[in-house]
Amino acid sequence: MKNRFLVVLLFGSLLLVGCQGGDTEAVTGTVTLDGTPLPNAEIVFTPEEGGRPGSAITNDSGKYDLRYTVDKPGAPAGKYTVVIRTGTSKLGSDGSEVKVPEVVPAKYNRKTELTAEIIDGRTNQFDFDLKSSN
Repeated sequence: MKNRFLVVLLFGSLLLVGCQGGDTEAVTGTVTLDGTPLPNAEIVFTPEEGGRPGSAITNDSGKYDLRYTVDKPGAPAGKYTVVIRTGTSKLGSDGSEVKVPEVVPAKYNRKTELTAEIIDGRTNQFDFDLKSSN
């Protein structure tokens, strides 16, 4: 009887652990470069303590809505490192890979200085006004 209780307790604990961290907070904002909206930029929020990042692509107005997963908007509360980049590869008209040059300075992407803190129950709007030069 005692073993059965321990098995049920263990199973219940595992279920609770699996459910934690599921809450996300909506995260929105705008990305501009030298005051001009930055369309088609990828923005990635990576948790400072590790875990799944949230990401989005800016629209023509530079606006974004962060996604944690395809069907889950936002990201969990916590501190994040933020990366913004535009340089990607696309398929050309002949089917070959065409590299798109990066217009965002390194201090916002591979050497990012950007951070954000997502807070439970608050409006989490992060607008990033990037500068192309120091």
